[in-house]
Amino acid sequence: MHRRNFIKGVGVAMGATFSLPVTAHRGAKFDAQALEDTLLGSSYLGCGGGGSLEAARELIRSDLAEGISFSILDVAQLGDDDWVASPYALESLAPVDPSMRDRLEKLGVAVDEPVTASFRLLEDYLGKKFSAVIVGEIGPLSMAEALSLAARLGVPSLDADTVGRATPEINQHSVRVAGHAITPAAAVSQFGDEVILKSVADPSREEDVFRALSVVSRLVGVTDAAIPGAVAKADNVLVQKSLGLAASIGKAVREAMQGGSDPVEAARAAGDGYLLFEGVVGSSNWADSEGFLVGDVTVHGTGAFRGQSLLLDYKNEHLVARRNGEVIATCPDLITMIDRKSYEGIGNPDFSEGQAVSVLAYRAASLWRRPEGLEVFAPRYFGYDVDYIPVEQRLSVVNGK
Repeated sequence: MHRRNFIKGVGVAMGATFSLPVTAHRGAKFDAQALEDTLLGSSYLGCGGGGSLEAARELIRSDLAEGISFSILDVAQLGDDDWVASPYALESLAPVDPSMRDRLEKLGVAVDEPVTASFRLLEDYLGKKFSAVIVGEIGPLSMAEALSLAARLGVPSLDADTVGRATPEINQHSVRVAGHAITPAAAVSQFGDEVILKSVADPSREEDVFRALSVVSRLVGVTDAAIPGAVAKADNVLVQKSLGLAASIGKAVREAMQGGSDPVEAARAAGDGYLLFEGVVGSSNWADSEGFLVGDVTVHGTGAFRGQSLLLDYKNEHLVARRNGEVIATCPDLITMIDRKSYEGIGNPDFSEGQAVSVLAYRAASLWRRPEGLEVFAPRYFGYDVDYIPVEQRLSVVNGK
């Protein structure tokens, strides 16, 4: 499950610097191999969320087969007056009562691509043409659908996103945490309803309003976080070069698999991360709680971790890791479980008992380690009685005992 969806058809720097190659023209063309590397790397940064990697691959393969081209634009290449925005879809999973279903069926689908329609509606309302798409989060399907939408709109995707990973809620949104309004926002239903949300009492209210609209519409396309280039380029507004980081990790894994070296170690090194654990999946629990996938999974250690255990708690994405009962990593730092056979990141709850896995951690983008970021991304925000301590500090203490 992922926080927001980019529905096709219906439309980090994390301690190190990574970047995609940039051509003389605005943006870099993304070929099939670069796209695959980026998708694979995003499964490491998705923290168990962000949607299915296989579905992401299928979407990109379909686009490439249609001759659609992809491009990525470095944030630094934006002009101060170039506007960018974040388009996505909100889909309701709530059951529809029979009378409402009958009403919706009688209306018929009037808008084939409501996400695209919302993008154009916000352009019209603001009197601006958007120069690029802001990816909402880094996770396989979330990212792939953002890339696909940008390509179909004929604009590049920024080499940046609003989180640097996948995350459960819209509150973990760098633009709003930086103090910028993510409204006005535009929403369009597949039935042709058009809504401009000029402002909200609190930023979290935007999702409340549009989520309610999705309940009576099944799905709405939304575009928000419209900002000029001058704002996008400012420090701590976007997590810059996050797509480049995903590409670097994916490439490192691919080359390690081809060369016979350890892909997990290659991914750790590429993201300047940390090996938290290795073992096999044991017991797990999960439930659908108010639209969120909430659960935990236990991993029994093997190799250097034999005789030890790791417990991962998640709300859509992994939030807290405890080794032998002691917390060793928490959000906003990234915690991700990797399959030791495919060397792909495992989405929650798509693991199975006895599956051989490795667990990695990466440092969160610096903006999330600031007080403003921790206010909405520390473990206590999600109800854990745990303070945030950077993963490198926790590990230096635990491993030094």
